[in-house]
Amino acid sequence: MMKRSGIGVRGFSLLESLISLFIFFLIFVGSLEFFGTVRRVFYRLQSRQENRQAAWAALDKIRTDVLAAGQGLARPMRLGLLAAFEQIDGRWVLVRAEASPSLSSDPRAGQTILAVAETDGDWAGRTVCLYDKTKGEKAIVRSSENGILTLSTPLQYDYRASETTAAVLRTTSVYLDVGQNILRRKIDSSPAQPLLEDVLSFALSVDSGTCLAETQLALASEPEESYALKILARNASLGKPF
Repeated sequence: MMKRSGIGVRGFSLLESLISLFIFFLIFVGSLEFFGTVRRVFYRLQSRQENRQAAWAALDKIRTDVLAAGQGLARPMRLGLLAAFEQIDGRWVLVRAEASPSLSSDPRAGQTILAVAETDGDWAGRTVCLYDKTKGEKAIVRSSENGILTLSTPLQYDYRASETTAAVLRTTSVYLDVGQNILRRKIDSSPAQPLLEDVLSFALSVDSGTCLAETQLALASEPEESYALKILARNASLGKPF
């Protein structure tokens, strides 16, 4: 009989096992570093995208305010009583008519009240603009109730109710809070609300000849990139003298 020689199976030596384990460890650490880098890049891109969306959303809100500036105030602007846009102490102030209550009686010079068909308690603290075809004036509303607007100052002129318009104004202010890098928006006497955070710079300019407004801002996290928008202020152009 012939004997079949067996084939021996040799196992890994200790050195080979350590080398294999070391290689596996290097691959594992490299994978962790790779996925960590990918994750950081992803969150950085996501943050940049969110910043861009927030910046454009803020500009779109300003665009809405600019388009509404001067609405319902063509004649007062032609009379030089007010401007759709005005820069006061670093703040851009935009004005439009929010309500036009009908007059119940003829306003007279020296009076501090206006009799109107309807009143709203929210009008207290607002500015009312009173005007006809040739003249007009503004005053702060101290109180608004029971069909009476009480004014902060006496009227300067006589008016005929049938030929006169009373416009309660809505005033929107937009400005950069430099100390906190926050772009803020304020409506009338309400507290200013944050419109956009992390703002490095903000500018709003208006060409009085063409009524073309341009707004531009930059974020502190991305100072090399700026966001700009041009808006044609149609309502403001209606108030230009013929």
